[in-house]
Amino acid sequence: MNGETRRARMLRLLKDRSEPISGTALAGIFHVSRQVIVQDIALMRAEQHQILSTNKGYLCRGAGQE
Repeated sequence: MNGETRRARMLRLLKDRSEPISGTALAGIFHVSRQVIVQDIALMRAEQHQILSTNKGYLCRGAGQE
């Protein structure tokens, strides 16, 4: 899976959830390192996606509303 596909799937997953999901959990789902997830989140934020970092993981603002 290339990075663009992974980020699209990750964004969809974050938007579908109402609870935060940890970077470690995302890394396990997508079979990449946690650092790759951190970089992907940064790229998605640069594309103006409203992804929040909490002490429990990542959450997409407006989750469940789009």
